Amino acid sequence: MRISSHFAGVFLTIPVAAALAQDLPRAGGEAGSKACAVCHADIYRRYSATGMSRSSGLAGAGEFRESFQNAVFSDPASGAHYGVTATRDGYRLEFSRDSSGAAVRRMLKWFIGSGRVGRSYLFSIDGFLFQSPVSYYSAPAKWDISPGYRRYSTINLTRPVEPQCLECHAEGLQPVAGTQNGFRDPPFLESGVGCERCHGSGKEHIVRMRSGRRGASAIVNPAKLSPARRDSVCEQCHLAGAARIARARPKHDRYEPGALLSDYSAFFVWPGAELPAMRVTSHVERLQQSRCKKASGGKMWCGSCHDPHEEPAPAARAAYYRARCEKCHTSSGCRQTREARRAANDDCIACHMPKSPVRDAEHAVYTDHSIPRRPLAVGATPAAGRLLEPFFKTPSNDRDLGLAYAVVAGNDPALRRRATELLQAAEVHDAHDLPVLVQLAQLYDDAGDAVRARAIYERVLRADPTQVSAEVNLGTLLIGQGRTAEAMRLWRDALLRNPGMTGARVNLAVAQYQSGKHSAAAATLRTALQYDPDDQTTRRMLAEIQAGSR
Repeated sequence: MRISSHFAGVFLTIPVAAALAQDLPRAGGEAGSKACAVCHADIYRRYSATGMSRSSGLAGAGEFRESFQNAVFSDPASGAHYGVTATRDGYRLEFSRDSSGAAVRRMLKWFIGSGRVGRSYLFSIDGFLFQSPVSYYSAPAKWDISPGYRRYSTINLTRPVEPQCLECHAEGLQPVAGTQNGFRDPPFLESGVGCERCHGSGKEHIVRMRSGRRGASAIVNPAKLSPARRDSVCEQCHLAGAARIARARPKHDRYEPGALLSDYSAFFVWPGAELPAMRVTSHVERLQQSRCKKASGGKMWCGSCHDPHEEPAPAARAAYYRARCEKCHTSSGCRQTREARRAANDDCIACHMPKSPVRDAEHAVYTDHSIPRRPLAVGATPAAGRLLEPFFKTPSNDRDLGLAYAVVAGNDPALRRRATELLQAAEVHDAHDLPVLVQLAQLYDDAGDAVRARAIYERVLRADPTQVSAEVNLGTLLIGQGRTAEAMRLWRDALLRNPGMTGARVNLAVAQYQSGKHSAAAATLRTALQYDPDDQTTRRMLAEIQAGSR
């Protein structure tokens, strides 16, 4: 048969895993929220009705119910057709695309999101979790493409769900060590955000209470902490920034309530008067821009307006939040006429914290916590030449700033150069910092500097063989040197850690084919289609092998 370009040495690289810019999941040792309910039954009952407590779980479980009247739709961008059906075992997603002939189904077993705005869903293949390309949007009561999936021209089913994705939605995560997105069943032991996310581990507290040492409680009350430590409790999930970077060698393995989040993560934002378009998790950044927060001298925080244990009923929300505004402001200071205020139900929030679209989710609006007196200038992206600055206003080092620029750089050559220069300086300071090394190798790789990229990838894998992106990308560099067996070994190992990496599996198939192992290459491509059934490169390559074997 004639060898097409697919088998002529076109090997793929993959981007650095998102885990490099995030914290790892908290270690075990928590008591679980049900243990708290024994002594705090009323708080537990009220909290169980909040959005935070309902932020994850089994699809179809709980009081919230999705509507299936608008559960069949098409995506114009990809030409794909989708349909979602409720079954006894969860929600069944069926999809097809006429141009490719792909027609597959997935069982959506787990949900993420309280349902107030919408929900996303997860499915599992052989114990590996992936995100559904379809989500439910509550306001229009419809199913549609998930956030971030509009850019795909095919049906993407291989976006891995890593522990960092679940950290702010569930408790008691059960990741499989050494994998990127492998989880035991169930993937988390407690649905939603539990008590210990804000109050710290409860086991010691329970032991002390049972022993009668009530004056020696080990539990954390965020409201009694200093402003920075208090705010850190909320910031762990509601602060995103332009980039969030896990610190090198923090004081302890994990952030725990009562500590300073800035000791564990560095957050960077774009400076200037203009606020970037809102994101789903930009509440803290927006509030920091408000005159109310600035004038409070540290007294104002999320708990000034929100009771974390209870949410007001929809009919009572206007009065509930107006009462909180009136702790500092009088209604006589409002410039609206009495008639206008009465027409608006005296709803301060409607005017001063309007709901606005967010850039990272469709069909959804979120409350603007910048509390504007009048509309603000909003920029979707930072102007050219602007520099990142630390959110916490603390000095930043080359390492954290370099990693941050790598996160936001995209295809901007100036930002990529800035990231490279900073990370080169960071490597001189600490030659064993794996996040720095992996990101620096990726930058060299993208710039075509194969020699330096290969040397650093090899150093990374000697220190930590579980670095998936380093395995895949080093394999791509080695194949160019004729070191096929080594490259194939790296790709096989990476696929054990995340079997949904189509690029790595295609690389392996190409190498097998070039080595004369045509049947093995076909088997590898068929496995790729089990995870990514609409990938066009895989389909064409498999068709060519099958045609040549006839």
